[in-house]
Amino acid sequence: MHSLSKIHIKNFRSCKQVFLPLGDFTPLVGQNNAGKSTILDAIRLVLAPKAFAKTDSNDPSQPIIISACVSGITEELIAQIPEAKHQAAITPYCINGDLWIRISASGSTKPTTEVWENAGLDEQGLPTSWRSYPTGLPQAISALLPEALHIRAMDDVQEDLGKGKAGSTIRGLLDEIMAPILTAHQEVQDALTAVRNILGADGENRSPLLTEFDTSATNALSSFFPGLLLNLDVPSIDVKEFFKSGDLNVTDEISGQTRRFDTLGSGAQRAIQMALIRLLADIRKTRDQDLARRLLLIDEPEIFLHPQGVRGLREALHVLSKSGYQVVFTTHSPLMVSRDNAPETVIVRRSRENSSEVRIPMGAAVAQAMAEAQAQSRTLFELGNIAEIYFAEKVILCEGKTDQRLLPLIYEKLYGVRPELERICFVALGSCTSIPKGFSVLTAMGIKCGVIADLDFAFTHARGPWLPKECEEMDNVRSVLQVVGQTQGFLIGGNGLPQNSRGSSAADCWAAFARTADGQALANTAHEAMKVFATWVWPMGCIEDALRIDEKGEAAIIAQEDNIRSWQPEIIDQEYPVFRSTLDWMRAI
Repeated sequence: MHSLSKIHIKNFRSCKQVFLPLGDFTPLVGQNNAGKSTILDAIRLVLAPKAFAKTDSNDPSQPIIISACVSGITEELIAQIPEAKHQAAITPYCINGDLWIRISASGSTKPTTEVWENAGLDEQGLPTSWRSYPTGLPQAISALLPEALHIRAMDDVQEDLGKGKAGSTIRGLLDEIMAPILTAHQEVQDALTAVRNILGADGENRSPLLTEFDTSATNALSSFFPGLLLNLDVPSIDVKEFFKSGDLNVTDEISGQTRRFDTLGSGAQRAIQMALIRLLADIRKTRDQDLARRLLLIDEPEIFLHPQGVRGLREALHVLSKSGYQVVFTTHSPLMVSRDNAPETVIVRRSRENSSEVRIPMGAAVAQAMAEAQAQSRTLFELGNIAEIYFAEKVILCEGKTDQRLLPLIYEKLYGVRPELERICFVALGSCTSIPKGFSVLTAMGIKCGVIADLDFAFTHARGPWLPKECEEMDNVRSVLQVVGQTQGFLIGGNGLPQNSRGSSAADCWAAFARTADGQALANTAHEAMKVFATWVWPMGCIEDALRIDEKGEAAIIAQEDNIRSWQPEIIDQEYPVFRSTLDWMRAI
């Protein structure tokens, strides 16, 4: 189905130069004041241009330019546009199914509207040649993409719930339910048509009484102003007017009190607003898709909703995205982005130059980094890491939950601040197998990323992606491991590396390896080599070895958390200096 697939925003508020893809369902996440709402405004304006405010220009000396690409326009789709002249107007400008449109303005003037004139694109993928809209093109575009339904955060709830306002939630619902009502009750439309024919000045069955009135009134006027004719015209009655004249009331089942929605609190009004969105989704489930693809733009839909309500709303929006709507929304809630939605999510942030910038969506990043895109996206966000990754400035990938839970506590003790307040998050992947792929994905997304892993990672899954699989170093590692295995009873596999056995673990073998003189030298060499790839491997084995504890598992983690909370910085530096080294390195990435 056709949709708005790309948008380029230049010099509009905080968006000095922003280019982002849009899917059927596109969450925009990021810190406050990053520019997410500005992007929604730009999408709305490119379809329904209006004059900009003077304050809309980031640089008043330069014009505001918003360009958008409508993709998926087929010959069959064009043939569904009602007017043949509008079909003819749009056809020359659809190139390989794409139609580029743009608006531009200087100062507070009304924007000029232009269309892509030829197939030339620059290095950014933007058209190089434009011309003014030809006659009939606006109508063709409106048939394919009507004015967006734009729901702002909270400052405009009553206006949005206004009955007759084009682009409001209720008006959008009315547009959806009008057709089936009129189909089911044709007698209503027939009756109103009969009334118009009786009361209208040019009605086919105009009442003789009205005709008599016109004649009498004209005769009375002729003595004052000859040659003038009077007629009484009763305004046409349309079924839509009945809907506009209605009120949205809320009745309390306990008290029986009925109140207008606009007398309720903000939370209740927002709940009504989002309930209507869910109703719209239910209506759309059973509706055949029509020609129009309407954009639904929502600022922070989760405001004032409880967690179950947020999840329900997310699913309703997802249904709409599959049922004729294209949904773009901003959010601060991880509940609004599921694991399945993660690939389409766009991160919006403020740059060092205090302008908005967007990161490549995870799905595109995964595809860019590796072939198995969907599988990797699910792995990366399997453990509830969405919020941490999307709202952090730096992501530290950890092999397990011990590193993830203990290192932030040690960080706070050493530096006096929780890492999340410095926008650093620790993400546990569950094993070292996913580290190279996860690192590649986050790097492709433009997210600063580091890795903290066990020593074995440097000699196993880091080999191939980052370090050579076979080399003299690996031969030396296997030789030392053979000795360790024979003397200390560890199981060494056919590949020359430790394996878990009933009596011992591979992790214990690597720790024993690091305690030998030759093993420690090789561990230190690998440790330094991995830093080139923003990866810190524990040279003594793992974090438990750094803490000099034998126990592992949930109970051991909880006990160690309680222990760390009593530590002082000088104790850490004296007893466990490796942690200062580790975290100093991490901060410097």
